[in-house]
Amino acid sequence: MYVLHIWDQAGVAFILAKFQQINGNESKVIRVRNADKYGIDEYYKEFGMFVTSKELVYKSIEEARRADVIHIHSLPEMVTNIRNVYKKSKVIILHYHGTDIRGFSEEDNSQTSNLQNILRPKNIIRKIRKRRLHIKAQRLADRVIVSTPDLIQLVKGSIFLPNPIDTNHFNNKLVKESSVDVYKGLLVNSEVTDIELAMNYCKRKKINLNIDIYDRTKNPICYKDIPNFLKKYDVYVDLRFVNQKLLKNLSKTALEALACGLRVLNYNLEYVEGLPSEHCPTNVIKTLSSIYSNKRKRTETSKLELELAILDMIDGIPILLRKLLKRGQT
Repeated sequence: MYVLHIWDQAGVAFILAKFQQINGNESKVIRVRNADKYGIDEYYKEFGMFVTSKELVYKSIEEARRADVIHIHSLPEMVTNIRNVYKKSKVIILHYHGTDIRGFSEEDNSQTSNLQNILRPKNIIRKIRKRRLHIKAQRLADRVIVSTPDLIQLVKGSIFLPNPIDTNHFNNKLVKESSVDVYKGLLVNSEVTDIELAMNYCKRKKINLNIDIYDRTKNPICYKDIPNFLKKYDVYVDLRFVNQKLLKNLSKTALEALACGLRVLNYNLEYVEGLPSEHCPTNVIKTLSSIYSNKRKRTETSKLELELAILDMIDGIPILLRKLLKRGQT
């Protein structure tokens, strides 16, 4: 079986491809060249196929010709492109990883948004079209996968697949460096999290831990160096506020920290130890193989088709309202 992964998020597609190959299948990830500042593409380059941004669509369609399964990560529009060309001859999987479906933008921030902005016709149209893009892709995909349990409520009929951790790379085989303090914590600032809210939460809850803040947005850590970097610490603080909401799942970095032998302080201020078995790559691949072989029930697809039809119907309403408002002003 040949599995083609289109795009990658945080190395998940590459890890899947790597362990699918170990499991005896052919598997590759197609990615835009030089699109990764963390060195993940370079680390897993033997499992990748790299193209320019202009080539991504037609190269993906071309490579999909010989693939049995097309596993698409975070690019709903690519589902439509592939399905239009190959119809029902291919198994197509759509995989969401977080903010690709959850969303993250200034307009989602309650401090900067107001009712007038929300009700602007162009904002309504944009949200409707974005929603329609996702619904259409979900309808055309044979299965829709989400990487964290909280995303299930956002994607009807989706299946939760735990994020795989490359235990060949992240492990506690090397001797952990001793920290100056007995319990030294690490909190990482990322592109989608609010570090100020996380620190205020720590102070409010009186967390007795010496915490270092590392801003990876300004100083990216190369993927190959992350295990040794993590092992400088005793505890990884996994408090992530996205859109002012504290996420309850363990982040991928937290899972990597667990694999490296650190303890993790989770959203509930509980300490977690040891990588959960469901995140071991061999177990994830086994679950994924079962997902590939089981197509979605037609009743689920019908519900998506109904929602898509409703979105199509109301898409023109904001335009009509804008025309009426203009008439009223003249």
